[in-house]
Amino acid sequence: MNVSGAPDGALHVLIVHFNTPEMTSTLVRDMPLSTPRGRRILVHILDNSSTAANLKTLRSNLSDITSATIKTSDANIGFGAGMNLLASRSDIEPSDILWLLNPDTRLDTGCLERLEKELDVGTFSIISPLIFSGDCPNAWIWYCGGSINRQSIRVQHLDYKLPLSDARRDVFETDFITGAAPMLRASTFRHLGGFPDNYFLYWEDTYLSWKAGQLGLRLGVVPGARLWHAGGASSGGQARRSISTTTYYWSARNRFVYARDTGVPRRRLLAGSGGLESFRLIAVAALERERRLLKVRSAVHGMWDGLRQYDRSAKQNAHTFV
Repeated sequence: MNVSGAPDGALHVLIVHFNTPEMTSTLVRDMPLSTPRGRRILVHILDNSSTAANLKTLRSNLSDITSATIKTSDANIGFGAGMNLLASRSDIEPSDILWLLNPDTRLDTGCLERLEKELDVGTFSIISPLIFSGDCPNAWIWYCGGSINRQSIRVQHLDYKLPLSDARRDVFETDFITGAAPMLRASTFRHLGGFPDNYFLYWEDTYLSWKAGQLGLRLGVVPGARLWHAGGASSGGQARRSISTTTYYWSARNRFVYARDTGVPRRRLLAGSGGLESFRLIAVAALERERRLLKVRSAVHGMWDGLRQYDRSAKQNAHTFV
């Protein structure tokens, strides 16, 4: 704390952008210059090899926002590696707060205030808002805590698709925090080693949640802090209607990579509840109305590539946090 009673340091909003300039611009422009408790807010964006036209639009839309920086990557390095790159900035102090946000999110009234207050209490090392989708009066819960079933290797969102009006009220502990909007101190993110670089997309948040648990860190959900999420926009899907081929492939592949990295034997993914879960995503793809065959192939390809990862050693992250 400084002499005025306001917390020292800053809150850094980290956003990995890929071909969604209007969504990203709206999120950034709605961000205040400081938090309710007086921390400076700085926004750092990584453009993950968007088209030239989309990058130009993003830069134009944010040209007058002096608190926002845009870094570009010549290749799409994925979500986790992108967040790690942003979090490795030399101007981020260990005591600073990181808020990792998907570009297709919007802050609800009081969201930032309640999250910042809860993180400062210190009960939890990583916190998340309640995340909802849809439009009022039909808004529904997308995330309000989650569980990781270590037997079947399945992640489930608690209260998924329940009406927003039925949401919990009290802050509570959870096993899993989604990567859509976690808030934590920079020191915590660096202590965890960041996200695994080699996941590219999906399951990196599951690994981070698992590792936090292994290190004795507590994860919390603040239902009173609410965030709207479109869902699927950054991976080519149609929100609430269809799952993209990108999602099918990486979800299937990285479930196996996560299992390998957390010590689950391969046989558990091929038999019993783990085997059923392995084929569940393929069955879901088979029920798709659009591009069904391509989506089934993507899920099968992802599962096969995931199996092959067991013959390879986990790679070290490109960004080392100290």
